[in-house]
Amino acid sequence: MFKRKIAVVFYVILISFFCVYLFFKIQERDLIMQLNNNNLSFDAYVVTLKENTSLADFNKKVKESSLTDIQIHYQDKKDKITYFYGKGDYTTPPLLSGHFFASSDFESDVPLAIVGKKYKNKLYTPKDQSYLKINGSYVPVIGVMGDSYTSDLDSQIFIAASVKTLAKLQTNNFKIVIDMTSPVSASTLKKKLGLATAINLVKKDFIISNKSWINSHWTQLAGLLVAAVGILAQMAVWLVSAKRRYIEAVFLQTNKAKFIFEEWRTYSIWVGLGMILGSMLGMFIFQLTSYTYLLAFMGSLYVGSIILFYLLISLRLRKE
Repeated sequence: MFKRKIAVVFYVILISFFCVYLFFKIQERDLIMQLNNNNLSFDAYVVTLKENTSLADFNKKVKESSLTDIQIHYQDKKDKITYFYGKGDYTTPPLLSGHFFASSDFESDVPLAIVGKKYKNKLYTPKDQSYLKINGSYVPVIGVMGDSYTSDLDSQIFIAASVKTLAKLQTNNFKIVIDMTSPVSASTLKKKLGLATAINLVKKDFIISNKSWINSHWTQLAGLLVAAVGILAQMAVWLVSAKRRYIEAVFLQTNKAKFIFEEWRTYSIWVGLGMILGSMLGMFIFQLTSYTYLLAFMGSLYVGSIILFYLLISLRLRKE
């Protein structure tokens, strides 16, 4: 009896560990998708203005607005150059070296750049400061973007342009993307900044934010389905063995309701122990950025399994 319980615990540990690994891969893939998108979130908007204006004037409007924790990407339609403006706290890309823009950099008379890691070997570094030649001019580089993953961010250039340059550049010549740490509705954004349109950068559908998300994660989703089926398979084996134990209990004149409750309690305890140990082991090995969805899935899997187990064993044995 004890060996059977230990076998169940180890089996559930393996399934739970596998689930943590799958959620780690989901988050890893989500990160790469975000990096491919200039580190913008799925809540970012592509916007158009009612009137053409300079980048300096639009930045001033954003600065004077009540919007906080915002970043604006003025993406060049030809080159992989993004003129960057930020206000408050916002998500910054991973850096291999250096630092990201400070608020004072957006008011500077000197342009500054942050480049993807593909440009690392193209930088000119005479002494302590690196430079990148852009359109015939050498721009100081204060940071190199990238991490262990390969993404489109590796070939991007972010520039905090000088005040003089911003006054010359016109919004009509750029794809303008706005992202905020705390998402706001398109109507709110349009009202506060006087925009003509504000369209989600990533198309959103009901429940699933993006159909391509499913295409990018179908192997992990299939793995989670396999894990759920694995729990059901283990449950079926337990129910078969419970039938044999019930025959023995009848011989000993054990109350049927008591037997069902004790089987359910034993199943709940040992399966729960396996899920806790497997999840803890997985979380110790794989560093997740968020545990919310993992815990929700594991909790739902556990609660659903013990409820289903009670219903099935009750139905099966009450017919005897």
